[in-house]
Amino acid sequence: MRRILLVCIMLLPLIGCSTTGGVSDLGVSSDALSLLDLSSYPANVYVGISGPYSTEERMAEEAILACAKSLLLERALAMDTTLVMQSSSNKGLLAYAQKEKAYYDDKSLKEIVEALEILSITFDTKAGAVVLARYPDGMQTKRIYTARDVSEGKPDWLVRLPQVDGYRFGIGSSKAYYFLNDSLEASDFSAAQNLLDFNTEYAYSKSLTTTREGSESSMDSVLYQAQRGLLQGFAIVDRYYDKDSDTYWSLASITELGATK
Repeated sequence: MRRILLVCIMLLPLIGCSTTGGVSDLGVSSDALSLLDLSSYPANVYVGISGPYSTEERMAEEAILACAKSLLLERALAMDTTLVMQSSSNKGLLAYAQKEKAYYDDKSLKEIVEALEILSITFDTKAGAVVLARYPDGMQTKRIYTARDVSEGKPDWLVRLPQVDGYRFGIGSSKAYYFLNDSLEASDFSAAQNLLDFNTEYAYSKSLTTTREGSESSMDSVLYQAQRGLLQGFAIVDRYYDKDSDTYWSLASITELGATK
């Protein structure tokens, strides 16, 4: 207990770390992904992961900031993606470029961090620091969905998307990166993109096809696509790691009110 209090005292001048009587002791876990499971907590509890840094204090600080960021993403997440692809009938894919951007309003980040109540801080060799924090002004309701195992430990949402009134769901995946936080961020972003595909407020697509005659005749095509949208209530509901394919999967949700009709 003294160790967790020391970390928070050192972070106080920077981010206003606060603790409650329910703070658990610091520990080291061998299963980092299980530390991110929030199914047994109410909806106003958030988890943040830091990735590795040189000091435990820095890792704890980054993980607390990640908790606050998750809360801000719930309020509104704006996404903007563009795709350019060039292909040839006899040479296949010639060029491919995709640009993706995500935006959220961070003006209230400091106030949220100062309001967070730290429930636990755990250090892990793969994850860095994992922080559980409660936002006292949030809804203390049950989580909208709890995954079930269907076969070989795989969650049911990999087979069929959940059906919950007032919410929409999307799935994303990513091959494993060297650091766990990079893998999860890529998987989460992929899930957000999946939601954007079905909730786009602006979409533009244009293609151009040309035919080349001669000894090596071919049909060349260029495709340009752009889309953007606003996702409200965005949250990561569950995660899964497939060891056989070395792939991380994320299940994300948004509110129906945040879905563009």
